[in-house]
Amino acid sequence: MSLKPSSSDQQLEKKCHAAVQKLVDPSLPQHKHISNIMPMTITTQHDVLAYAATQQCYTNNNNDNIPVKINFLAIDFDQTLISIHTGGKWKGSTAELTTHIRPLFLHLIPLATTSNIRVAIVTFSCQTEAIREVLELSFSSNIAELIPIRGCDKSWHYVGSGMKHGKQQHMASVVEELHGRPALGVEDVSKATTLLIDDDPKNIRLCLKDGVRGVWFNPLEPEKLLDDILLLK
Repeated sequence: MSLKPSSSDQQLEKKCHAAVQKLVDPSLPQHKHISNIMPMTITTQHDVLAYAATQQCYTNNNNDNIPVKINFLAIDFDQTLISIHTGGKWKGSTAELTTHIRPLFLHLIPLATTSNIRVAIVTFSCQTEAIREVLELSFSSNIAELIPIRGCDKSWHYVGSGMKHGKQQHMASVVEELHGRPALGVEDVSKATTLLIDDDPKNIRLCLKDGVRGVWFNPLEPEKLLDDILLLK
């Protein structure tokens, strides 16, 4: 027997939906957007990408003067995606770590993905294998496998000429991957179409200095993130 979503879950889903609509196309009135809730028939990565492309085509139709959209969402891990700070030294099980993922991201990430916004985890933690397992336990495989992770695990190296402070090189490395994998459905990622969500004000200041949009995530008021997204210009 399936459990009916609580009223708080429904309200959170609604707020996340509005936030994603803002990122996809801030120029269209609310009532003109179609629902970005993924149909139950979508079960594979290919289905997700195809559905996302359909959504993007719809929102772009007959509107040539729309503001720049966000198509790349970079999310910090410790105290942002999850409600605790592991310090990169988590010793418990990944199942236990998964219990700390914030409910708002359980709604926001799938909605963003099916709206053709690529999501990545950018972190200073070296425990990227554990983070990958958390994503796989928290989201369906067709969502989790589309999320790149950049951490301090020495598995990647950004050699570009962009800023290398804060989370800038993490994001730049992901963008290189997206540009190199057209099958992921997003090739026109730039600084102007990127949004960083991070609880560390220093990382936000650096990204703003580098010409990238950023929203400071308040760990004490997690759902305020959705209000802040709605205020983006």
